[in-house]
Amino acid sequence: MLLTSESGIFLGGVATAEATDATGSPLKVSYVTDGNTLQQVLSSESGQIVYPANVTTYAGTVWYTSGWVTTKPNYIVNVNPTALGRQQNAFNVHKYHVQHAKAVLGTYNVKKYWNWGIERQFLCHVVGAWFPSGTYNMESWQPALHWNQIANPWDRCNRIK
Repeated sequence: MLLTSESGIFLGGVATAEATDATGSPLKVSYVTDGNTLQQVLSSESGQIVYPANVTTYAGTVWYTSGWVTTKPNYIVNVNPTALGRQQNAFNVHKYHVQHAKAVLGTYNVKKYWNWGIERQFLCHVVGAWFPSGTYNMESWQPALHWNQIANPWDRCNRIK
């Protein structure tokens, strides 16, 4: 679940990593709001849930903890995702990832180093967050390809050299 202001500014989010009942059967998790309250709703394919349930949930306002640029000999834009940032990878939240990454990079780095190719690689890292990459790094010398062309275990969002 994504939390935004009335004007669409990212405020935070809630995501479920995994959920099982007492027998280890997987559960589906959804969220509903009731006024100012967020409620977690559990369901199972069988229709029965054996309690207690074990649900791993990430919630927060930070998707990236830091961002920086290295410049030898070309430049690489780097951002560190949080656990919540790695979980929130649906297509409808891409613009919020871009907003937050730019915020941690700072205005100077964004103006000087952020471009279409860097953004394509960045979105690939967002979508492919299940690849164990740690820091997302976007290399300036890579071609500007759509994320779905480089989201694979070989390229890992940066073309094979």
